[in-house]
Amino acid sequence: MAASLVSLCDRPYLGVPPQVRIWAGLRHPAICGYMGTCICGGLPCIVLEFLDTSLHHLLHKPIKSGGSSSTGARPGSGGKSKQKLAILSERTLAQISREVATGVAYLHARQLIHRDIKAANVLLDRNLHAKVADFGISTRFTSEAEHTAETGTYRYMAPEVIRHQQYDHRCDVYSYGLLLWEVLHREIPFRSHSPLQAAYAVAMQHERPPLRLRKELAHFESVIVACWDAVPQRRPPMTEVADMLTACEAKLPEKPTEDGSFLKSLVSRRFSRGDSAATGKVVV
Repeated sequence: MAASLVSLCDRPYLGVPPQVRIWAGLRHPAICGYMGTCICGGLPCIVLEFLDTSLHHLLHKPIKSGGSSSTGARPGSGGKSKQKLAILSERTLAQISREVATGVAYLHARQLIHRDIKAANVLLDRNLHAKVADFGISTRFTSEAEHTAETGTYRYMAPEVIRHQQYDHRCDVYSYGLLLWEVLHREIPFRSHSPLQAAYAVAMQHERPPLRLRKELAHFESVIVACWDAVPQRRPPMTEVADMLTACEAKLPEKPTEDGSFLKSLVSRRFSRGDSAATGKVVV
């Protein structure tokens, strides 16, 4: 199995970093595999299963013209750029969403809160199977535990976390709702807001990104809305979310895959080159 070497910090560290303690005990098809730790250049590093790209990269990074094209030019280009997004079928988007949900459900079953569920922290193999990664701010939870406020990424952060209220693993369910919205719309949540503006809009104005799903994906809307409910107790557990997504996936029309050989060959070529820029952390 190929491996990635990821730096854990930029200075010497005594002891075992917290994320290593968490990651070392995780074994699940939808969790990026932990393979060990080492010292590289005097700095602690973690050795992980090699995964070629991130979900953020797949959803939002334009591909060069000349291959399979997408629904439009790169956002902000004014329509003049020839760079377009790769086409992804509804079934591929649904499969990735479901796999992420099973990974988060597994974490919750082990009494873990990820606290930073977002597209950049989901990695993909060459067959576009999703694996949750980056446990740098993850923590264990109990009914009495109090956790640090404003932890995570503002665009995906649950309102109770922003407002410094007590929270639990259901903050991940909210973040997953934003991620599901992002996957199915192929847009970054609150793109027109700064991170702090997004946090204020969510916590104080109860704002959510607009739902504009294509007809084929309309039945996923209820899952998104349930996950990002303002009241944590009303959000479904991630095991239930995974079941809901399985049912939604079964309703998708049977069509030939649109992403086909071009997309997977694109991923395969990047994999064979050892192009690991998507993770942003690989030490060479």
